[in-house]
Amino acid sequence: MKKRYNWLNHLLNFIAVILGVYLAFYVDARGKTNEERKEARLLMRSMVNDLEADIKSFEDYQIPFNRNYQEDVDSLLLFLSTNNVGAAEGKLPSILQVENYAPNNSIYNSMKSSGKLKLIDDPQLQKTLSDFYDGRVQETISKNEIQADYFLDELVTWLRFNTDLLNMRLLPDGELLVLQNTLIIYQSLVGQKLRDYQLVIEESEALKAQIEVYLADH
Repeated sequence: MKKRYNWLNHLLNFIAVILGVYLAFYVDARGKTNEERKEARLLMRSMVNDLEADIKSFEDYQIPFNRNYQEDVDSLLLFLSTNNVGAAEGKLPSILQVENYAPNNSIYNSMKSSGKLKLIDDPQLQKTLSDFYDGRVQETISKNEIQADYFLDELVTWLRFNTDLLNMRLLPDGELLVLQNTLIIYQSLVGQKLRDYQLVIEESEALKAQIEVYLADH
């Protein structure tokens, strides 16, 4: 009987040790998960701040500037089409002032690479984040690059060979029709970028509101 008691006592002690180790691992893992979730919430609050800053930059500067820029390109095209060379030369300096901007995606990329996006227990918010940062933001970056590349490769190249840039004068034997055709394509690229900027504002505001609701509930 005593032998059986010792065996049972050893078994209970063994089970107690196993449970103790398991409980220690569980508490440690739970604490680590809670710490990671806390960090994820802090990162998302910073993301809201970035979205607010991006919206302000687009509304207060980027969109107004690029609308004026688009109008300058339109005016230059009009002057070229009416053979008003003097007025066209007056617009040349303005089209050299290119401004591009894309939303800050560093926090999202950090959360994505570290796996912290999985800590957001809202599938819809995860999808919205992916749609915005992997979709809209990348589209904006692409449109910025396309405009900048076309500006440097086509427009600046034409100006370099057909313009007295020091005095901002079109050379008499310059191919003005080529410049006009180049500007028609460029005008379209600027317009596409502007429409994308407006979509960025709308989607940024919607994402910001969704994140704020999530943070309030967690």
